[in-house]
Parts: sequence; C-alpha cells; structure tokens
Amino acid sequence: MEHSLRKKTYRELNVAIALLLASLIINIGTLISVVNRPVKPIIVYKADNTAVMHGKITGKQMMGKLYTIDCEAYGKFLVTKEQYNSVNVGDDIPNYLKGRGQ
Repeated sequence: MEHSLRKKTYRELNVAIALLLASLIINIGTLISVVNRPVKPIIVYKADNTAVMHGKITGKQMMGKLYTIDCEAYGKFLVTKEQYNSVNVGDDIPNYLKGRGQ
C-alpha cells in the first residue's frame, strides 16, 4: 500500500515539474519575442509654417510620459506636462502653439 502511494506521489511530482518547465519555456519564448520586437519611432512635428492658428483644443492624450494636445485640423502637438494640465478640451488654441517658428 505504501509503495503504490509513493509511486503516485512521485508521478504527481513529475507531472508538476513538467508543467512548471513547460510554463517557463513559454514565458521565456514570450520574453524573447517582446525584447526582439522593433520599437516604433515617435515623430514630433513643430508648427513653424503656419501664420496664425485659429480654433479649439479637440482632444488631449497622455502616452506614458508624453503629453499631446489635438488642435482641430492642425493635428497633434507634443507639449509639457504643465501645458497639458493648463488647457482643457474646448479651450482656444494656446498662444505658445500659435506663434510662427517659435
């Protein structure tokens, strides 16, 4: 009786070890695929060819540590955290975005 109980315990232990190893292999494979994934570059545009911008803020978005403001047809602008917090959707486009070549 004791012998068959030991055999069953060893079998269960072997199955548990096999499952653990399989999950480790899967996790290592996932980690390798994430590390080898290409990083998309962030393109930042500066509004330096517009004489005067008119309109409203149509959206705000925070992407990690980057803050952007959407300005109607002019597009998305990268701003500082302070600038991001100082405007709300529906506000006029701020003066620091209206200037030419600044």
